[in-house]
Amino acid sequence: MSEQTAQQINVYEEWDPLFYAICNIQQGSSEYISEIKVTLIKNQYGLYEMISEFNHECYCNKKDLYDCVSEILSNCLLNGK
Repeated sequence: MSEQTAQQINVYEEWDPLFYAICNIQQGSSEYISEIKVTLIKNQYGLYEMISEFNHECYCNKKDLYDCVSEILSNCLLNGK
């Protein structure tokens, strides 16, 4: 997912590589974003989970998951991580 996050933009757009990856997560599968050590999962209940070293959050829709991951990515870029 490195190329996707490198191209990621701050404005929510359907053609955003991060949002595209989130939209294509199938139930029971996961997507790993190595830049921020986060795993995204669509679980058996249809919820989107974000699992990192420090948190495990669930979201009922793709937009909320996108907003959270996008914010983490932005903060990492600002902090030089």
